[in-house]
Amino acid sequence: MTESFDDILDDLFHGCAFAAFVEQAALTGGPPCPHLTRRHAYRLYEEALAERHHRADTTNPKRP
Repeated sequence: MTESFDDILDDLFHGCAFAAFVEQAALTGGPPCPHLTRRHAYRLYEEALAERHHRADTTNPKRP
């Protein structure tokens, strides 16, 4: 079974990786540095995960 491009970008990490690639390319005006792009992608991914977990905690608070 193959995934469409939209399905791949719906995956949180792949979406962050694509955003990092585009942002780095815009900053450099050409092909982005793979190392900077990877670090930026992981930073975006960690921020997205933190936001997702924060939303889950606020919408479904744990009961003692």
